[in-house]
Amino acid sequence: MVDSITNSMNRIDIQRARVNESDAKQGAKGSAIGKDLSLDKSELEVSDKVANLAKQPPIDSEAVLRIKNAIADGKYPIDIDAVSDALMDAYRDMKS
Repeated sequence: MVDSITNSMNRIDIQRARVNESDAKQGAKGSAIGKDLSLDKSELEVSDKVANLAKQPPIDSEAVLRIKNAIADGKYPIDIDAVSDALMDAYRDMKS
């Protein structure tokens, strides 16, 4: 997921560079440049939303609280065999 956010930001930077190059080549802002800038503005709005998601991922705080309480009360079912198998699989993946 981090890659997709990074890639989105890179695409926005590339678009900005293209608009700046086009502006420099044409000297003055023409109607075509105005259209590019309006697209750039919408992309900036999207990038702001993506940046806000990156700062604080969506978390269901109530569910987290329920799970924490269940663990504290000893009522959360933990399959120790499944946990140990997953840990061993992760270890093997890291080693290969």
